[in-house]
Amino acid sequence: MAFGCGGGGLEKVDADDWVQDVCDKAFDFDDAFLEAGEELDVVEDGDPDEIKDAIEEFADQANEAIDTFIEDIEDIGEPDIEGGSDVIKAFRDHAEDEKKIISDFKNDVDDLDDDDEDDFRDEVIELLQDTEDVDLRERLEDLDEDDVDDLIDDIDGEGCGSIIFSS
Repeated sequence: MAFGCGGGGLEKVDADDWVQDVCDKAFDFDDAFLEAGEELDVVEDGDPDEIKDAIEEFADQANEAIDTFIEDIEDIGEPDIEGGSDVIKAFRDHAEDEKKIISDFKNDVDDLDDDDEDDFRDEVIELLQDTEDVDLRERLEDLDEDDVDDLIDDIDGEGCGSIIFSS
């Protein structure tokens, strides 16, 4: 699914209500993403074909969870604050970055030599550990809007900052 630019056209929603609704959807996203991650349990003892299949399934489920989360946020609307449309754009851009990281990981695994199963598993684990981490908090802070900073604080206060942000 391609995400549009900006946030124009979305209904403006009271910031406090927006945060509560986004956090509710973030908990749903977290459940779906953790479920997708269960596919990776095979990495430690699976054969290369099982591992590649599991990573393919993980990528599909994780991307679906990300897309659903962004659709849910768009359904909620745009926070009625200065920079609200930029917040929506930041969420969209972050989602695309996350999906690219998953795709790159999958492609890197596909490119590994799988002749030696133990080496293959070790390299997959190393790729997992070296996976780039992008932080939505940083992207939102870069908007340099006081209202957005307050929104970040509200997300943390609502208890879903650990899901939405990496830091």
